[in-house]
Amino acid sequence: VYLTATQLLGAPPTFPTTAEAVMYVLRQILGPILVTLWLSFEFKAVSRLWLDDRFVENKTAPTHWSRVLDRYQHQTFEQSVVTLLMCVLITIVVGDFGDSSIDVRLPIAWAITFVMMRPVYMAGYLFDPLGTSRALGLFAGGFWSNFPAALYCSIHCAFGVVSVKFAFNLYVGFIVGMSIVIGILNNTVGAKQKQ
Repeated sequence: VYLTATQLLGAPPTFPTTAEAVMYVLRQILGPILVTLWLSFEFKAVSRLWLDDRFVENKTAPTHWSRVLDRYQHQTFEQSVVTLLMCVLITIVVGDFGDSSIDVRLPIAWAITFVMMRPVYMAGYLFDPLGTSRALGLFAGGFWSNFPAALYCSIHCAFGVVSVKFAFNLYVGFIVGMSIVIGILNNTVGAKQKQ
């Protein structure tokens, strides 16, 4: 998704310094990320028109929608911060790739994909909060993709590894590994629920 999106974005200008590249990326991504963050809080605020659970004495049993919107709101806030920092780190690292097809379009695509996947995540969470329906939004929207990217950037900065193939394999390997773990956990939980 990210590499395809980078090809759809126009060719970026060249930057004499990393700081200028970071500022360019921030100008492109701050608006969409902040709009997504604002919308996540407003969804919860608007939901209070139907069920205002702020002043309910028995807060131990909020409605399904209220719990999901709370979690969506908090998780979007958390992931907005992580995604923003991840995009800055990716911008710093892609400057070392030289003439490759990896450039500052990657962190921009990373942020835009996060923004586009938030509604997918929320829909999956609303309709199947204990199942795997929210997995696509989590995978593509950064929740699990930020870790292998941060791991690659850490290896790159510590050891000077410059390899698109290694970064891609690390990313795909982590996603496959998480998919297997989720499948095993879902089967285990499903089996216990049937008993």
